Amino acid sequence: MKKILSLTVIISVVFAFGACRDESLNPVPAWEPGVHAYTVFDGILFNGNVLQRPQPYEVENARNFPRAVQGSARVNFKIRWVSLDKKLTVSKIDIYVRMLEAYNDPEGNPKVADLSGNGKGKLLTTIATPAENRVWNLFSITPDQVYNLYRTATVKYDNVNSVNVFNNPSRPRPVGARFRPREQAAYGAVDADSFIVTWVLTTTDGSVFSTWNFDGICNDQTAVSEANSNCQLAFTVR
Repeated sequence: MKKILSLTVIISVVFAFGACRDESLNPVPAWEPGVHAYTVFDGILFNGNVLQRPQPYEVENARNFPRAVQGSARVNFKIRWVSLDKKLTVSKIDIYVRMLEAYNDPEGNPKVADLSGNGKGKLLTTIATPAENRVWNLFSITPDQVYNLYRTATVKYDNVNSVNVFNNPSRPRPVGARFRPREQAAYGAVDADSFIVTWVLTTTDGSVFSTWNFDGICNDQTAVSEANSNCQLAFTVR
């Protein structure tokens, strides 16, 4: 009988403390709905207005700007937004691109200049009416588009004087090309120009999603599915 009474007292005390719990002091916030996206290089090449599948040897080239004759080049992508709980709808996708230029400083040390100046990139294009949840949207990036974004960019290659990136007399750009591949020159080995594509999602309620958890979203290691995610894609000149 005493054991029963003791158990009853314990249960009563636990319930009494539970009834006094102040949820406003709970350090774990309530989860809010969110969206993410998944972007990949598109395996479809455009020949004029005609879609064609690339040959295997063309696939890698389709993911980079070519070394020369860049005027007609472009890299194709596809992106889809994902709402796991289907509580939000994306109304706009902004695509940004960062341009990184490799160079050697006066002492011969390799350097990389982020020409965006903000680590975020510059707005390249907007998908104003994206397809519904988990449905692909196509877009492409051309050398001319990136050039027009960064044509006035400057770098202090000598740590003193600002020089226009596309009009640098000490390192002229290849004839017929906006961007450089990796090269070995008198001033040493220099990596190719490279580009990082990112995206910002705006939902119908006005929420804006531009950053995500690295381990959970950006470095998604789950098996391929309609819920996959990432935060950026990079390509270069080859």
